[in-house]
Amino acid sequence: MDAIQNPLIDTATTLSTHYLPLTPIAVLIGVTCLVAQIFLTLLLDKRIFPRKWQGPWNDLPGFTAHQLIAFPLMCILSYYGMRDWFYNPDKEVGNETSYDRVFGETNLSDIPLAIGSGAILIWDTPTSLLVPALQDPLMLFHHVGMFLVAATMSGAFSGGKMIGYYYACYYFGVIEISSIPLTYVDVFHPKYKYYFEWLNHKKNVNRPVMMKVIQGVNELCRIVFAILFLIFRGVYFPYVTFKGTIPDLWHAYNDETKQLPDGVPMWTGYFLICFVSLFALLQCYWGMLILKQIYKMVVPGDSGKKKKKKKSN
Repeated sequence: MDAIQNPLIDTATTLSTHYLPLTPIAVLIGVTCLVAQIFLTLLLDKRIFPRKWQGPWNDLPGFTAHQLIAFPLMCILSYYGMRDWFYNPDKEVGNETSYDRVFGETNLSDIPLAIGSGAILIWDTPTSLLVPALQDPLMLFHHVGMFLVAATMSGAFSGGKMIGYYYACYYFGVIEISSIPLTYVDVFHPKYKYYFEWLNHKKNVNRPVMMKVIQGVNELCRIVFAILFLIFRGVYFPYVTFKGTIPDLWHAYNDETKQLPDGVPMWTGYFLICFVSLFALLQCYWGMLILKQIYKMVVPGDSGKKKKKKKSN
């Protein structure tokens, strides 16, 4: 076992030290996700491994592999985030001031930040660029922004000194709880036509129990996703950002009684303030879209009335 582990650790350390703005554990996580993506994509691709019984997972192998990897990652992030943000009795110990919350702790082995930086840089962003079903300019911006924030908080640009580690478990943990049902719901979105058509195809009447379960789980996940997103992203995200994170960053970087830690440049504070603000506004925007969808479901006749009025005009 050591014969395999030691070279992997050495390679990750080398990449982290000389080539990538990542911690060694972030490199390991990112490379693991990338290898899993390649393996699952090849395994599911019907052109490489033709099989008699096929499904949409064979028509969209890259997308399916991505979702299979994303689901456990979201579960891991949510577990660490909820545990450390809501249920850690020592969370406030040593974090009484803004300076303490921003510069008080460094943990280079932090799993959520490692996933948030390593998995996004090495696996998620390249996959989103190469897999047609995942190509979305807004999500690409979101991934790149998340990586830059995670890398900055991980100390990639400040000599290994973490910045705002107190808030890492929220931004790279708690908010991902809504992504757990989303990884399932997203599969059957109409834009992924192979899955959407498979779910609603007439041939599936021969498998009524299975399809009812899949559709039922899909509807349940849609409701759970909307509730979790609106609570933890649409409302709580801006609250944490504008009530806690930004004031703490501002006071810590402009505290006249204390100097910035060695190796921490001033621009990192302004960068984090700008990007977490943009992300907070983005969550509000997505939250409004979800509310509009809920409104259409609750008041289905409203859109029809508007169309009739336009035709009559």
